[in-house]
Amino acid sequence: MTIEELGLEEIEYLTIQESVYYQTQIHNKNFENRFATLLGRLKEQGFIGDNPLQHWSKNKVVCKLDIINPDLTIEDKPLKHVTPTMQEQFNRHIKALLDIGVIRPSKSRHRTMAFIVNSGTTIDPKTGKETKGKERMVLNYRTLNDNTHKDQYSLPGINTILKKISNNKIFSKFDLKSGFHQVAMHPDSIPWTAFIVPGGLYEWLVMPFGLKNAPAIFQ
Repeated sequence: MTIEELGLEEIEYLTIQESVYYQTQIHNKNFENRFATLLGRLKEQGFIGDNPLQHWSKNKVVCKLDIINPDLTIEDKPLKHVTPTMQEQFNRHIKALLDIGVIRPSKSRHRTMAFIVNSGTTIDPKTGKETKGKERMVLNYRTLNDNTHKDQYSLPGINTILKKISNNKIFSKFDLKSGFHQVAMHPDSIPWTAFIVPGGLYEWLVMPFGLKNAPAIFQ
């Protein structure tokens, strides 16, 4: 809500914000102190941290594509016009993915086109000025998805979920960092994920975003 909707002066609004921030910091600190031993054990075992790939060997779920026509070859056309800025963007994303070990150079016969997009881009209706959102590299796996049998598993409806948890009092939330990247690709499926950027051809060792059955496999 805005200051006007709350009927507050700016100083009162800022005071409330500072109070909420302070209380949140106290709460987080109390939680960390209370569960320091547990948090330490989870960090040591890799369940808390920045490496989503640490427990691949323990994860029995892999992404194996159920291909309709194994003789099909995916041959997306490379980008015709690549500016120096675009080249720099692609280089930055590829380097980051190589550094964490989720992709590798590929010799696959397939190639899906990669694009750079800015999610959440907005345009001011008065000035027409464009404000770019977060930069992402995305893949157009349309041809691959059309050549993949659909996994018919569907997520449970919200009413089903609410019914299951309605009698509980304590609820926990887990945020899986780069969730899809915690699922390894099956060796037979890796070549199908190959994608082309101005700097070369690469393939995924983990389940990438954009695959038709990725949500079902992840769930």
